Amino acid sequence: MASADEDCGKKPDLWLPPHGTTGLANGGVSVQETSGDVCQGGQVTITVTVDNLSCGDADPFEVTVTWDTIHVIGTQTVNGLPGCEYTTLTFVWDTTGVPTGEHEIGACADTGGVIEELNEGNNCLTIDSDLLIRPNAPLIEADKTSSGTTYEPGTVVTYTVTLWNDGCDDQDDNAGHEFVDALPAGLDPTGDVSASSGTIAVIGDQIVWDGVIPAGGYVTLVYKVTITGEPGTDICNQGTVNWDSTNDGTNDATEPTNDPGTPIDDDPTCLTVSVGPVAPPLSGTIDAPTLSEWGMIALSCLLAGAFWWSVRRQRRLAVRS
Repeated sequence: MASADEDCGKKPDLWLPPHGTTGLANGGVSVQETSGDVCQGGQVTITVTVDNLSCGDADPFEVTVTWDTIHVIGTQTVNGLPGCEYTTLTFVWDTTGVPTGEHEIGACADTGGVIEELNEGNNCLTIDSDLLIRPNAPLIEADKTSSGTTYEPGTVVTYTVTLWNDGCDDQDDNAGHEFVDALPAGLDPTGDVSASSGTIAVIGDQIVWDGVIPAGGYVTLVYKVTITGEPGTDICNQGTVNWDSTNDGTNDATEPTNDPGTPIDDDPTCLTVSVGPVAPPLSGTIDAPTLSEWGMIALSCLLAGAFWWSVRRQRRLAVRS
């Protein structure tokens, strides 16, 4: 392979290698990363590595970083890249005004298409597919799972609920319950409840919780119920989180619990009441034999004969007396 200061006469080949790729010039390693999730209005640092796979030198070209493909974060000019060399660039993204939620961060080399290359299909790379811009308010999600795999009448089931706050401010203990799970028919509360923080209680057929969900943190609720439904019955239910989406001290939004064991989002947690095991016959018992049709006829004849003999004997005794 030609050295970096010798143009071999071939076209250059600009490439954005995946993060951690080794084998770049002088033992270099590709760095393609973001500084991670940020509160809305914060700054994200984005690092981009561009490598020239070919021995042919590349003239000046531009590198552009985008969010969600069409929104430009920034563009920088690379003043040429010798064959078999690489360069690493740093971009800073100010997320003021960027919608909250997940965003895809990508980068492309030679965005102006001025470099004629050996391979034009390796100039772009997705650096981060789900970078989260967190709101400057609470943002609540909830998971709910159940213990066990078989659910017979009388079985005690443990539900575990996790309340996540992906927002940049605490969900406070506002007026009203922050969490309510109204148990459906077929489930009775046992009174066995606990929470990693806050206050959890049973009110009638409801499990209720009040407390703070810290920004970037979570709270775990655990409660046990007894199955009272009939075998074959499907029992599904969800808890509901009440939270403050505007950070004004009032719970104005709701979020249902999600069963993480299914691919569907915000779906209820379900179980099917099963039939208990059938008890085996008692040890030492003998099944009663059954009589065939001819056996029944023979038995009837024997009984009739015995009855006739008894009548005749009674008559003889009466005559003798």
